[in-house]
Amino acid sequence: ATAATRSCRMAVDIGLIVYLGLWYAGNYYYNIYNKLSSKAGGGTEFIFTLAWIQMAVGAVYSLFLWFAPEARSAPKMSFGQYMKLAPLGFFAAAAHAGAVFSLSAGAVSFAQIVKAAEPAFAAAVGYLVYGNTISKAKMVCLIPIIGGIWVAS
Repeated sequence: ATAATRSCRMAVDIGLIVYLGLWYAGNYYYNIYNKLSSKAGGGTEFIFTLAWIQMAVGAVYSLFLWFAPEARSAPKMSFGQYMKLAPLGFFAAAAHAGAVFSLSAGAVSFAQIVKAAEPAFAAAVGYLVYGNTISKAKMVCLIPIIGGIWVAS
């Protein structure tokens, strides 16, 4: 077969399907874990503590990967670059805390709606904080994503 016919065939990427399935399974159990943790902690009283602990564990894991031999090298950034990324980190942490809080505030399906709104939230933060705009095509793509989760919930 020629190169042109080989490029026209669609190959099934088993690895991608497996990773996507694992991501969905992990997301499912993560949501259930957060819902059960909020119930065990008395509802919304300690939910931000739970979100903070999750972020702290993730930070420790990231630091471990940077300092572990042969894992991955730490990023080489200046103080100015850290300061430019600080608002992004703050808003990412706020989005995570909001998602964890939404699991304690209502049904898991409500939390899915909050999570589905994260791309729109990221676009708004990019525009308001950094002055970045996204194309109209990307903005229109957010509608079926958020709407699909809303309908499915």
